[in-house]
Amino acid sequence: MPSVTRQRYNILYTTSFGHMRGGGQWSLYYLIKHLNKDVFRPTVLCPDEGELTAKMRGAGAEVICFNVGRIRYLNPFVINRLITIIKEKQIALIHTDSSTETFYAGIAARLMRIPLVWHIRVSEEEWILDRVLSPLATRLILVSRALTQRFPWLENSPKMVVIYNGIGLEEFDNSPDTSSIRSEFNIGQGTILLGCIGRIEERKGQTDIISAMRDIDNAKLILVGGGDARYIKNIQRLCQEFGIGDRVFFTGYRDDIPSLLRDIDIFVFPSIMGEGFPRAILEAMAAKKPVVATDNAGNPEAVEDGLTGYIVPAGDGSLLAAKLNELVANKGKRTAMGRAGRKRVEGFFPIQRNVEGTQNLYLDILKKHTGVQ
Repeated sequence: MPSVTRQRYNILYTTSFGHMRGGGQWSLYYLIKHLNKDVFRPTVLCPDEGELTAKMRGAGAEVICFNVGRIRYLNPFVINRLITIIKEKQIALIHTDSSTETFYAGIAARLMRIPLVWHIRVSEEEWILDRVLSPLATRLILVSRALTQRFPWLENSPKMVVIYNGIGLEEFDNSPDTSSIRSEFNIGQGTILLGCIGRIEERKGQTDIISAMRDIDNAKLILVGGGDARYIKNIQRLCQEFGIGDRVFFTGYRDDIPSLLRDIDIFVFPSIMGEGFPRAILEAMAAKKPVVATDNAGNPEAVEDGLTGYIVPAGDGSLLAAKLNELVANKGKRTAMGRAGRKRVEGFFPIQRNVEGTQNLYLDILKKHTGVQ
């Protein structure tokens, strides 16, 4: 960031959720928290009051509650409301991260002749919408190189910019021990504990780690997160069928991830589809934990195979079990990979690097748009 600037810019951010249970919401929060407020004044458009609005205000943002709704038909009221906000708040640039907001904000931005940045956080294609929305965006921020495959018609286009998610390392160095998963679930200190953190749903692949647990000796597993009730019941049924019900624990949603990560020995991320660049993997590496993850989307860009952990093909439960068993049996390798993971996060994925890249993108866009140096 330049140390001196005469211009200040009002940025409008949009989010589809009022809670903080997704990686995208946390990424947006950390961006706004660390944003240079001397240059950028953030306003966040949220669907309703809740945990997210409180966090955003605490991070220094103005918050406007307005539920954009879904794209079923073109709703002129939504467009008019967005135009009113742009005028009243003198918005210079809009930053969106979901399809619905991008659709309506993109139209409003075009009508008001201001730029829009669309933040792409998942690899799942939205077919027609992707084709419609990409022309409305001035730039697309992708959280990993793998996401370029979602937009093949933009191949090698400067319109796509990769900015990796970032982690605030101080949260893993200075956070208090607020809880102990081991004591909570009566898991002894001598037991190797695997941790799988994330929403429990089919695309996250938790059935693969459950299947793999049949072949993993001398270890227990915690599944952390809320999710699809039917899918969770299916996993619990599989645990009983496989005879591993006494080695697998469900914690539900938790907001004490740094404390929880201290208690695990190995982090496992078995997702099978839809990933972008998971914060959960970066958090585990920041906590000096080795990671075994699938090759889905941006996962291999976070985990350096053989150095900070292992990458296995999505859906390959046998290889997943083999790599986990290798780490279960080798404390020295777990320690070395954990340290290497921490070093990788420090070098490539600190929050400061994420924020600096985003701010520089804003300035580049706004300089070209306004002609202000």
